[in-house]
Amino acid sequence: MKIDAQAGLLMSQALQKNLSSIDKDSQKTAQVAQDFEAIFVQQIFKGMRQTLPDGGLLPKGQAEEIFNDMQDMEAAKQLTAHGGIGLAEMMVEQMQKTK
Repeated sequence: MKIDAQAGLLMSQALQKNLSSIDKDSQKTAQVAQDFEAIFVQQIFKGMRQTLPDGGLLPKGQAEEIFNDMQDMEAAKQLTAHGGIGLAEMMVEQMQKTK
């Protein structure tokens, strides 16, 4: 799965946003892990969407691509806010073990 530049930037921003306070506040650690999981899930959604054949009455435009990206990000945020796929929990557990 190829990660585009925008997603990479968002990942690094989410990780660096609270990197200095990870040891001080486990709630911030959990939030950063959840943000990372949301971006990861968005990339999964994007990959799945790319497997769909193009077609229909109207050709796809840039506006539709932007809308689909925004829709995927919101769906990923909602999924991770309600339990997610477990990646955030595993990341938090691993970070707590290394303290």
